[in-house]
Amino acid sequence: MRKIIKKLILVSFSVLFLFKFDVLIQAQESVPDVRPTYTVYVNRTQNCVTVMEQKDDGTSVLAKVMACSCGKEGHETPEGVFATSDYYEWRAMVDGTYGKYAVRFNNKILFHSVPYLKPSDDTLEWDQYNLLGQNASLGCVRLSAVDAKWIYDNCKVGTTVEVYSGDNIIGDAVKPETVQIPEDSPYKNWDPTNANINNPWLLSEFDYIAYADRYADLKEAYGYDETALYTHYVTFGIAEGRIAK
Repeated sequence: MRKIIKKLILVSFSVLFLFKFDVLIQAQESVPDVRPTYTVYVNRTQNCVTVMEQKDDGTSVLAKVMACSCGKEGHETPEGVFATSDYYEWRAMVDGTYGKYAVRFNNKILFHSVPYLKPSDDTLEWDQYNLLGQNASLGCVRLSAVDAKWIYDNCKVGTTVEVYSGDNIIGDAVKPETVQIPEDSPYKNWDPTNANINNPWLLSEFDYIAYADRYADLKEAYGYDETALYTHYVTFGIAEGRIAK
């Protein structure tokens, strides 16, 4: 009899646990995603990504423009209209490299950073980074770390992605200039835009006094606290386009 009672208690607890778990999942799924609605346009001729924010009144405004690397000859990025689906902080690529902040939008085609040799921020393929703005990938859309993270953070599941060709850049945007990493740089295995607090590019370029003096809101909040200002820069300042020197 005691064994039967114990089994009934265990079954009851199991049913209760599964019920609560199911309710929790349903609650999470019912929470609306309040992030803005964007449409991401990829010009594979110009190697330029334009993001337009869709307003409630039916208009759209330019939200962001980025240099990218679409597929090279024989591996062209497919044209068409797609939607974002899966999101990965790190994702293994078909050639054995790794992309950071990868966002799938068409089967095996993703937005992601310039490739890394390992899922580690200090293993960047620097020579591939220097090809940003040119056709260089195996079909995916490569971006700098800061731009890949922007899409990863801001474009919700189901965001429309349109890949097209031609001279026209949506939103009358101007393609940003790209940065070249010198071959002899001791930091060449790091993406200069990566907001990792240990990124030597950021450490070497950051002038905390100039940063505080340039932005009154930061100076009021942090004074000349070097650590606090640097933390703000890598956490928010890079994405906000703030100047560090």
